[in-house]
Amino acid sequence: MYESHFGLSAPPFQLSPDPSFYFESKGHANALAYLRFGAYQGEGFIVVTGEIGAGKTTLVRALLSELDTEKVVAAQVVSTQLEAGDLLKSILAAFGVPSNGLTKAELIASLEAYLTVLATRGQRALLIIDEAQNLNLEAVEEMRMLSNFQFDQHALLQSFLVGQPELRKLLQTKSMEQLRQRVIASCHLGPLSAAETRAYIEHRLHRVGWQERPHFAEEAFELIHQATGGIPRRINVLCNRLLLAAFLADSDGIDVDAVRTVADELRAEVGEQAAVETPSRAAGPAAAATAAVKALPSAGEVMKLQRTPGAKPERALMLVAETPIEYLKLRALAASLEAVGSPRAPVVVTPRSPRDVRIEDPALEVFAAPALEICLNVGEAQGAELLSQVLLRFDAQLAELEPSAVAVIGEGPATLACALACAERAIPVLRLDGGLRSTARASQSGLIDRLADAILTRSHAENYLLAREGIAPERVQCAGSLFGALVQRLDPARADAATVLKRLGIAPSAVDATRSFGVMTVSGRKGKALVRQLDAFLAQLKGGMPMLWLVDRDTAEAVRTAAMESRLERQRVALMPMPGLGDAFALVSAASLLVVDAARSHAELASVLGVPVFELLHDGSNAEEVVRAVAEAQVEGPNAGPAAVEDRVTGAVLEWLSTIPPGHTEDSREAGSPSRTR
Repeated sequence: MYESHFGLSAPPFQLSPDPSFYFESKGHANALAYLRFGAYQGEGFIVVTGEIGAGKTTLVRALLSELDTEKVVAAQVVSTQLEAGDLLKSILAAFGVPSNGLTKAELIASLEAYLTVLATRGQRALLIIDEAQNLNLEAVEEMRMLSNFQFDQHALLQSFLVGQPELRKLLQTKSMEQLRQRVIASCHLGPLSAAETRAYIEHRLHRVGWQERPHFAEEAFELIHQATGGIPRRINVLCNRLLLAAFLADSDGIDVDAVRTVADELRAEVGEQAAVETPSRAAGPAAAATAAVKALPSAGEVMKLQRTPGAKPERALMLVAETPIEYLKLRALAASLEAVGSPRAPVVVTPRSPRDVRIEDPALEVFAAPALEICLNVGEAQGAELLSQVLLRFDAQLAELEPSAVAVIGEGPATLACALACAERAIPVLRLDGGLRSTARASQSGLIDRLADAILTRSHAENYLLAREGIAPERVQCAGSLFGALVQRLDPARADAATVLKRLGIAPSAVDATRSFGVMTVSGRKGKALVRQLDAFLAQLKGGMPMLWLVDRDTAEAVRTAAMESRLERQRVALMPMPGLGDAFALVSAASLLVVDAARSHAELASVLGVPVFELLHDGSNAEEVVRAVAEAQVEGPNAGPAAVEDRVTGAVLEWLSTIPPGHTEDSREAGSPSRTR
């Protein structure tokens, strides 16, 4: 009714789930990332819970829209107190299989036959049970039995259980123990924050061509969040009525009074008496502090992905990673350890959220999934809150898994917290990439090194630094870069650089992979600072060897702000969005050199591949030296290909693990004292 009046192409706040309107809040993005990884496993159960209207169905449909329909056949059943026999009939009907007049045994046989036919075609079946909290115990047990169907040692059916919080309570009952063991991923959708509520509303409006008509007052967004509790469906209902009210009143604005009036009307219609309070701009410090505490992001539940549902890794080696590149390194190490028959099952642990380690990076497809992956999911907590949450959550995992040892990498606060938890329980700690000292976290990195029983370094320079800091040389071993294991895993699937450039839209006239070219990863968030850093470099480059500049979103925006595009084109510098690791590997391995800044993005990869690395200082003062290196690389001709890469870290880890006597952890815990002195 109001759409044409406001110039909208469609209703923006429909109640029916529509993946085209999917909004990636932090909670939904984390959940979707984990569901993607769970769906990739192709077996077991994935559990999605949330309050009514939290966006569960939209989230699942967003995932389904990404799946290859040639490989995955999906069906959906809405559970409304279905008995076990009715559930079987509903599942068959959802997959399009006739079931009239069949006995229960025949229903099961028909479903297994259908799923087997799919498997012989190279397809797999995905079943979605919506409103799963309404299933009775017999129906849930039937679902568990269906998960036993196998063909050629592969599961024939994977199931998503989607429901309200009561579903989690149902699964926690004693009778659900066997099904719980088959849950490989789970997530809970909470409400949107105040900022996300505004972004959600604007996102849906922009999807239908909104041009600020009607206009929402700043305070109106805050009141909408308060009235709806940040639940997407409630937001849709309220906003739909707000637009209708504005249309009927012939108004082009939605203010606080309009929100309060419509919200109270809706509450009255459903029998709620609580009125919405107007947020006060003049609130005192105490009120502001309370609001700030309420706005803090709450941590989600610990997430787990198991390769073999229900199997507890014995004598596990826990691998802790905090950043995307650290995560990829440890996934490669885990795959290498399993490939050589490590007696310790690798378990990969990430402290924050799945999105923070970008588990959708295509490079991950090369690595076999570890026996178990744990995401502590502490969210965006900082400082003391971060340390306390990681300590508590990681300690609980240590108590449950009782690992033989823990390996940590990086210098972040969450990594430090994990090392502290191990020290308290006297669990041996191996430090990977030890001895590195960034300016910002030098003391933190040094403390992690001191907490470790053994330290593996990239080069002898780090050994020397650690010796100067008083760490005993017998605890330190130079094992080279973890990129060795990573590159060895990636190399068989490495794409040709020319193919990558073509796929990413870089014309041969800009960068020709058959000729000499360089790669840059200089980044900058402030246009003026970026211009100052690159000014002398570009002036002396003089359009010699073409350069491929890999940029993140902030750097691309800084380039646009500084109006540098035409100058870059004249100097034969082509911009390209920062690729995933697999594509970066292909490009850097074919490059004649890499130019970096203080962040040294991809510098370790280049060093392992034998590609020279040159750092451009923040003020551009060494531009002449870097340009000279570019000129020399051009004279030498195209890169002959990556140098032979050696993985020494995997062997060093195995050697260290062999020094840990069986029962060491248990003995140390009973003794109540640390296993070593530092």
